[in-house]
Amino acid sequence: MATWSVPLQSGPQGWKLRVLSGTSLGKEFDLPLSRYVLGSQPPANIVIPDPSIAPQHVIIEIRADHVLLTDCSRGKGMLVNDQRMASAQVAPGDHVTVGMFKFEFSNPSYVSKSPLSKPGSALDKFSKLPLWGRVGGVTFVVAAALFTLMATTGNPHLVPVTLIAMSVVVPATMICWLVERYDTTGISFHTLSITFLAGGTVGIIAAMINFLIGDLISPRIGGQPLLLLPFLAGFYEEPAKFLGSSWRWRHPRYDRPMDGLILGTVSGLGFAVFETAGYGFASLIREGFGGTLITLIIRSITSPFAHGLWTGILTAAFWQYGRNFRLASRSRGFWIAVAWAIGLHALWNAPGCGGIGYGILFLSAGLSIWQYRKLLLARGYRP
Repeated sequence: MATWSVPLQSGPQGWKLRVLSGTSLGKEFDLPLSRYVLGSQPPANIVIPDPSIAPQHVIIEIRADHVLLTDCSRGKGMLVNDQRMASAQVAPGDHVTVGMFKFEFSNPSYVSKSPLSKPGSALDKFSKLPLWGRVGGVTFVVAAALFTLMATTGNPHLVPVTLIAMSVVVPATMICWLVERYDTTGISFHTLSITFLAGGTVGIIAAMINFLIGDLISPRIGGQPLLLLPFLAGFYEEPAKFLGSSWRWRHPRYDRPMDGLILGTVSGLGFAVFETAGYGFASLIREGFGGTLITLIIRSITSPFAHGLWTGILTAAFWQYGRNFRLASRSRGFWIAVAWAIGLHALWNAPGCGGIGYGILFLSAGLSIWQYRKLLLARGYRP
């Protein structure tokens, strides 16, 4: 009925998947991994070749005291105890229906834990939210509390942590949504964290070096360096953010184009967080707390849908051509991706050149989302 991949990372022991329908009724399969993707074709690692099941249908995360299920079927749906759910925590005895197949999770060594909250309580409802919803809610509350304390006390020691906390709300939420919905490889938290930090530190350092070189070699018009005009920022910032993913260019497991899309996006979001915090600090000096709040709200909401998407598009193309510079440099598709990243960046910054309406910014955002969504929908795209 189904095929299992070779285990890559062991998870909690004892969990099994029991079949409740079809010719394999009553059969049980061990679940030694910490994470699975059930679908009708690879890269899913539980493969059930049936048309009622999406290519990647359900993400299964094995925990010691429960199994977390997330629907990634894009419309086909998942039933948990005969109720349609986008995500759910299940325990032994719960029934899960995927396509035409019904399953039950079991674990002979399972010991039920006393709930920390009453069923139906606010805490219980919050715990059932998808990861991106929980992360978004918690980071927003933390950021709001820190800003309130900073504004009321005027304590300068709160400035760094407050600016970072406010800048990270939308990017952190976006990363969790992206990984939950589209990561079929099982990219580790270690890899995501370092890529995020590399995009925000190495990326900004590289961007500044490119900026200084541009300032030295640029012709000037009225004392203004021509190469440093805002709409040309993509020429020195996009390669810098792309560099944030470089430490995973030779990783043997993260070799799918979707891995490149996710890691590139995470690197770009790291860059967005540190850049937004920098703008917030500049606003704090010039305009005080009110100006800082407005700056951080606008940039925190908008910049992740710019920097993150552009770097994701570029990095996905590099992964698509085997993470090989020689092959990529000879490929028309890679240079099209480079043009998209730099061109969309130019559109985004065009209002900063003066005389251009901010409608062009929304055009850039719309085109960025459209192009990025095409890659998400393609999933296993090839050159």
